[in-house]
Amino acid sequence: MAALDHRAELLPFAAGDDPGYAVTHLTQAHWSVRLWGALGAFWADAFSLGLSDAGISIRRGFARQDGAGNWIADFVLAPGPASPAPSSFDFLSLAARPPAARDGGLPALSHFALDGGPDVGPLLYLEVHGPDRLGFLGSLLHALAGLELSPREMLISTRESEAFDRFFLKTLAGGVPSDAVRRALEERLEASVHAHRAPRAGGVALAS
Repeated sequence: MAALDHRAELLPFAAGDDPGYAVTHLTQAHWSVRLWGALGAFWADAFSLGLSDAGISIRRGFARQDGAGNWIADFVLAPGPASPAPSSFDFLSLAARPPAARDGGLPALSHFALDGGPDVGPLLYLEVHGPDRLGFLGSLLHALAGLELSPREMLISTRESEAFDRFFLKTLAGGVPSDAVRRALEERLEASVHAHRAPRAGGVALAS
């Protein structure tokens, strides 16, 4: 479906399986992009990593998958000084491309909360806080994909250079993450927090 480019109040919501996207220029420094329809299992991974590769940061956003498997997502983007205008992107192609190989590491985190499991509900809840940087979301989603975890809902925000992201996770097949997967994720999250809080070589501790 071709991109739409007009005022936010006229943007469509998801209607059926047909994917589409719409781009709106909000201010001189910020753009909005909305995506909807049937998107692939790794669309958010590919989408966010592709934007960071182009020097475009995601300032805030929301995405949710409905019971039929269709998505509605809305993100506010901030292009860097040398970045192309978001209106020049084909966001469906960006979301559909295979993400480039990464090291799979988590971004630096100052705090996380992990709740849920097979015995208490159908989704695993994850909340992370950390120093915001270009590619923070993409690195996080790529690490989750390495554990075969896929967000079915996410809320992304940035305040005072700190990222505050929340996710409801399932397996790639739509199942409840196992205890083993949860423990593996928790270990990686704890390691990321520990690395962030560890003193620097000069003896100055990183703020948490």
